[in-house]
Amino acid sequence: MASVPGMRIALALAGMLVMFVVAVGVLFLGVLGFTPVNACSGACYAPFMMATVGTVVIGLSAAFATWFRALREPRAYWPWVGAALMVGLYLVSLSVAEKVL
Repeated sequence: MASVPGMRIALALAGMLVMFVVAVGVLFLGVLGFTPVNACSGACYAPFMMATVGTVVIGLSAAFATWFRALREPRAYWPWVGAALMVGLYLVSLSVAEKVL
């Protein structure tokens, strides 16, 4: 059973790497696709803010939930949940962008 904590650490680190790559992709596509080009106020900034602020909040929360008080046995599923939530948030912001932009 000595390999189980090592396996959890490896799975958590792989999940953190995947979450980082997904976060960079969502941030890039969010800034590229949802930055308003015409003068607007209010609702037209919603998809941009969802993609940028939401991604950062999800990433920090998932990293905190993975490693806080669990350095020897991290909660290895949180980075994967965070990556899935980031993709879901991007899809929701695409749906919002179709309605407001």
